[in-house]
Amino acid sequence: MSDTAQAGPCESESSVGWQTAATIVGVATAVFFLRYAAAVFVPVFLAVLVSYALGPAVTQLARWRIPRPLGAMVVVVGVLSGLGGTAYFLRDRFIAVIETLPDTARKVRYIVQQRLEKGDGSSALDRIKQAATEIEKTADATSTAPPVRSGVTKVQIEPTRFRVSDYFLVGSRGVAELVAQATVILFLVYFLLASGDLYKRKLVRMIGSDFSRKRITVEALHEIDRQIERFLAVQIWMSVFVGVTTWLGLAIIGVTHAGIWGAAAGVLNLIPYFGAVIAAVGLGIVAFVQFGTLTAAFDAGSVALGIRVLEGGLLTPLLMGRAAGINGVALFVSLLFWGWVWGIIGTLVAVPIMMIVKTICERIDGLQAVGELLDEK
Repeated sequence: MSDTAQAGPCESESSVGWQTAATIVGVATAVFFLRYAAAVFVPVFLAVLVSYALGPAVTQLARWRIPRPLGAMVVVVGVLSGLGGTAYFLRDRFIAVIETLPDTARKVRYIVQQRLEKGDGSSALDRIKQAATEIEKTADATSTAPPVRSGVTKVQIEPTRFRVSDYFLVGSRGVAELVAQATVILFLVYFLLASGDLYKRKLVRMIGSDFSRKRITVEALHEIDRQIERFLAVQIWMSVFVGVTTWLGLAIIGVTHAGIWGAAAGVLNLIPYFGAVIAAVGLGIVAFVQFGTLTAAFDAGSVALGIRVLEGGLLTPLLMGRAAGINGVALFVSLLFWGWVWGIIGTLVAVPIMMIVKTICERIDGLQAVGELLDEK
């Protein structure tokens, strides 16, 4: 009897160990599968998020007795028309900005070189520059060009000017892939909007006949819907706010193409933390290249950071309340993790994913500790 009684706890501990190991292996397998199958999961998840953002408009049309398939078509076409009109309005400025990028890069290199030459510089840097000069002199001395014959005109080939059309022709494969992905997302968005809550009802039926489990599932789905819809609405309006205010601030400073840079700042605002830093550094470089002073660079960067502090420290918490409810450490780690899994798209969808994970973990026994770790309290 004593041997049997002693064997029981050992077997229980062994079982728990195997379950833990199986859980770790399962999670690791799921993570690598998500990364490997990003071409499938990324369009699906983006389509789900877009459908959440456009869902209230389709629901409102359905209340006006407009069938959901027709309402979904009207909303999708309306959004595409708005985006297309905006792109058409800004096309000339956008092309002008793209075509000036090579000249901007050369100006940055020239200004940096001028700053280094005006300064004292370190001895190591001076030796490197002197060595490079000696190498150039040696190369010029050893490479003698053939004499030009009389009656022959010397021809010098000038480098061609950078054109956006040439870039798109060379990168036509990448553009085709982007268009294909956008088309897939567009169709998925339409089908999700047209189907309404069909898949949610199916999920509740799949849970089984247990009333308590169905109630928990319905509550979790409603909470996820409420949080994601509010989060996306706040993000969209705050990005518009950041874009418009950045445009006005840069226009006051005198930065050229302020509208394009404001739109870029609004898009970068969708990326938590990193977006504001990228916008501030980028706008500082743009102002530094245009005006050639560190004061202008500081002013432009301060505009971006000041607007981001106002938006992130006051407006967003005021509008969001506790809709997200995720602490800063967990959010930052999730940005790193999903950025590693899905790249730049992962940083855009990290917050909604963590909101879903937190809501689910808070309602499932055994996972409530994970929800507690993610909670901001």
